[in-house]
Amino acid sequence: MPSFFDPALIEKWGSAFIREDMVDDALSRLIPNARITKGSFSCPGYAELRDLVWNHMDQNHRPLIHRTYGEAMRVYVAERGAFSLTRFGNWPVVIPVFDGHFKENGFYQILCLFGLIVVVNVIECRDSPDGPRMEISWAIASHRFLLFLHPILDRRLRRLNVVQNEEDEVIRRRRTALREAGYRFATDEPDFVNSNARAHNVTFPRLEKSHSIGLEDLKAGEARRIEIDGRAYVVRRSTDGLEVWPGVCPHEGALLECAHLDDATMRCPWHGLAFGRRLLRRDGGEVVMCGGRLSFAQDRLIVRPE
Repeated sequence: MPSFFDPALIEKWGSAFIREDMVDDALSRLIPNARITKGSFSCPGYAELRDLVWNHMDQNHRPLIHRTYGEAMRVYVAERGAFSLTRFGNWPVVIPVFDGHFKENGFYQILCLFGLIVVVNVIECRDSPDGPRMEISWAIASHRFLLFLHPILDRRLRRLNVVQNEEDEVIRRRRTALREAGYRFATDEPDFVNSNARAHNVTFPRLEKSHSIGLEDLKAGEARRIEIDGRAYVVRRSTDGLEVWPGVCPHEGALLECAHLDDATMRCPWHGLAFGRRLLRRDGGEVVMCGGRLSFAQDRLIVRPE
């Protein structure tokens, strides 16, 4: 129904979403004898506002960071919307989930449980005098015979938001800290497309001079994380020279450590991206990685500007 939509959004974005003030009316028309229960949650965000926005749009982190999510099948992704089929934890239950960026720093997240209960979440990232905040409100709608389930779902949603925001805070703060150290991200202006692309989105800070790190005490097969002028590498001694992996994920900036090595593969804990080893031989040759040009000579790792 055209009256449910804001025509100004069509002129601005070429698409439109249902107006917030029409959600209850639309749910009542959709579900005969509908009952609607409202709830809300608010929490501080200690990162930058744009990291809260990116964090919501980044759907690929959910199965790895959040214990409540299972695998997901991304059916549709556009700049302002995404539709997924998501498995609930380890249960053989699949839930359709729609995410939509319907206003500045504001999102709908809509899911349907067993075709019987609809949950409409409104997520807003806001600046406040005390810093950024995440404000979440929801409407639970079903036939009146299922009203007894609403308090259970309401408590579940509240607890879910507490846990997930605690788990996400590590990601948000990490990106804010990296940005303060000179890093930049292609997702500094996030949308659903760039936030879910498995691309190298990190621009590393400029390396002003060359550095040389002695590795005489690094034993064969031993791995070590090395930080050099705002960037990091994981290195391991081999019979051929020195194996090297990024110490900062070039996708979105996750901390990569020796514990994330699986044989010759470094696996990102945020999105599961895998990075193979790069070999620096004693007899010369260079590798370009994480904004530096690396070589290995006389038991020293040499990092030069690109």
